Amino acid sequence: MKRKNKPTIILLFLSIVYMIFCCLIFFSLAMIIIQLLIDHKLSIDQSDIEHVLAASIIAGTAAALRAWIFAKIDEKKGRKSPPSDPQ
Repeated sequence: MKRKNKPTIILLFLSIVYMIFCCLIFFSLAMIIIQLLIDHKLSIDQSDIEHVLAASIIAGTAAALRAWIFAKIDEKKGRKSPPSDPQ
């Protein structure tokens, strides 16, 4: 089985941007829902936005980097060992 997408640096940067965007959406929705459940009103300060942005950058970068590293490890393992059952 041959992989089509090899883990390249460009793919790493694209996945980092994608994961930051996804985390930003998720954390923003979570913040809004929690504020509505606790305070029964929606008041978003600039510090809340900064916290969500910082958490999104950290979580998105970590998730994308982790996935890229494991893809590189799998690629290296695939080149080393031949398949155990070729049939």
